[in-house]
Amino acid sequence: MTKYAHKSKFDNKKNKASWLTFFYVGNTDDVFSENIRRVFIINLFASVGILFTLPLGIVSLIEEKTVLGSALILIAFLYAMNHIYLRRTHNHGLSGNFVIYPLYALMIYLVYTGGVKGTGHVWIYCIPAVSLFLNGMKRGLIELSFFTLALIITMFFTDSHFAEFGYDPELKTRILFSFIVVVFLSGIYEYSMSRFNQELKETSAKLKLVAYIDALTELLNRRGMLQRLEASSYTSFHLLLADVDFFKSINDEYGHDAGDYALSQLAKIIQVSLPEGGLASRWGGEEFLIAVCDCSESEAFSLAESIRQDVEDYEFEYLDQKFRMTLSFGVATMNESTSLREAITLADSRLYSAKRAGRNRTRKS
Repeated sequence: MTKYAHKSKFDNKKNKASWLTFFYVGNTDDVFSENIRRVFIINLFASVGILFTLPLGIVSLIEEKTVLGSALILIAFLYAMNHIYLRRTHNHGLSGNFVIYPLYALMIYLVYTGGVKGTGHVWIYCIPAVSLFLNGMKRGLIELSFFTLALIITMFFTDSHFAEFGYDPELKTRILFSFIVVVFLSGIYEYSMSRFNQELKETSAKLKLVAYIDALTELLNRRGMLQRLEASSYTSFHLLLADVDFFKSINDEYGHDAGDYALSQLAKIIQVSLPEGGLASRWGGEEFLIAVCDCSESEAFSLAESIRQDVEDYEFEYLDQKFRMTLSFGVATMNESTSLREAITLADSRLYSAKRAGRNRTRKS
């Protein structure tokens, strides 16, 4: 590929990004969240509204339909102001009202006056989709019920445009029934989409849970622990890295199910011992990493010793099989001079120093 082709590709990407930035009203987040989606769609609705109402308003003024033209241009102006407001605040709730309520009023006005050459009623079918998206099922259907009532009153109980343009008397009934059908179909679509989005959120939450939580022990896994530590506002943590002594022999003698049970019970002992703000994770296999803050190094060492003693005194029982376990600990401190990775490496080194010294003990140096 030539350098000109590369440049063209880059320019196209840049132009696309600029186009999207307009509809995202300056929001450049990579994650397409629900709030960003609503901002995008509301601004898209407003932009389409401007593209349709402004030219029609100008045409109406040229044709000396001053009231209709002024109303259409006013709507276009409101939608333009709505874009500016949305760009400044990203308040999609209030901005959505600026889209839908002028639209309700404009549609009733067009049905009453006939709009341009008696075609005003053809625009009402955009209302159900916009209303249900902006307001949700419950509020959207309530507002559509009121709009339908206003539509009935305007068409059947006022001196509307239908007689003026010589339409068939049955047209008003057809318009009403077809509008109700569109409301019904839009409601089904919005309901199915809301259910799909809810299931998608639940699935996403479950996947996120699996990504950061160990299924066996229900503690943080390695990824979850690193994420929490790296995102923490604390600049200092004491890290307690523990490993079960001779865990292989437990699996060999009592079976892997007993080993899994032992790990889950061990996680409960650790969790109960954690001080407020402390974190515990299954670091891998039979290793556990604990992080505590707001305490001294000696207090962190005492916590490790306390957990170690609790485990030593605990009798594990699985399917009438009773056995005991012990832990070895390595303790290190993450601070401004020692990075998280360095502290983990240091704790790991001290853990294996405790192993070499005879196991069932804690090393902090």
